[in-house]
Amino acid sequence: MRPPKVAIVGAAGGVGSSLVHLLIRGPDPCEIALIGRSPQSIGCLLMDAESLAPLGRTPVVGQGDIRDFHDADIIVITASVPLTAWAPRADSMTGNAEIVHPYFREIAKIRSDWRGHVIVVTNPIDVFSAWLRRYAQIDRSRILGYSWNDSLRLRVAVARVLGEEAASVTAWVIGEHGDAFVPLLDRILVHGARVRLSARQRETVVGELRDFYVRWGRLGIPRTTAWTTAEGVARMIHDLTRRRPGEWTASMGLDGEYGLRDVSVGVPVTLDARGDLGVVEWELSAAEHTALRQAASLVRLRVDRLGGL
Repeated sequence: MRPPKVAIVGAAGGVGSSLVHLLIRGPDPCEIALIGRSPQSIGCLLMDAESLAPLGRTPVVGQGDIRDFHDADIIVITASVPLTAWAPRADSMTGNAEIVHPYFREIAKIRSDWRGHVIVVTNPIDVFSAWLRRYAQIDRSRILGYSWNDSLRLRVAVARVLGEEAASVTAWVIGEHGDAFVPLLDRILVHGARVRLSARQRETVVGELRDFYVRWGRLGIPRTTAWTTAEGVARMIHDLTRRRPGEWTASMGLDGEYGLRDVSVGVPVTLDARGDLGVVEWELSAAEHTALRQAASLVRLRVDRLGGL
């Protein structure tokens, strides 16, 4: 049985190169196709990977192109325009759309019976996940937008106000990966037990989550959250290729779940034994439902502006 094949677009960037390294050194062997606009940058990665061979398993890494999509088990889209400090994620939509457009057009040609998955990491991820889903022939469960970072940041914020270790906290954010995020503050667990935050604690936690991107911008460094994102995507790849149910949220096309259709927003997902993903419908408060619908409307409006592939 051949190892799973992972095609990474934007492999020389911060997220892409971090992901490549995690996959090379990870527990599961895989074939990695590196795709980027600069052959020189990809060549540097290949030379670097070659030098890892004496330290353990020889990496199966090569320079790839869009033809690798058709037999890939996982396609990861990380390519983007250079980041600008202080700029909202949505501000990069036009430039990033131009970059991902040719890759999306090729993915749209993949046969409808393809059993792999596309993981969209390029921002705005909900918009691009929905844009691709609108035109691709593959099943909606095969296109995922990576948005787990929001939940991880919420867990850090909750741990801080409670004086707990972040690893002991389970908390979730759904909705848009951006300002229209929806933190589920009534589903917080600490050491597996339900915890109810006070009004002041809720305000502090949401404020810290909302302020994260602002604090990042104050540093004035146009760098993405490469390590966190790459670690999260690597875990998604592990779960998907091993058909292992994982605990994560992802931007996925909705077909009636949460009362929404024809749009992609972050929701909890589950994986069955066949490798098919489904949406988990948690009970939401009226305010959370309203916020989720508002996020979906915002994403749908932006997708409409992009037009066709």
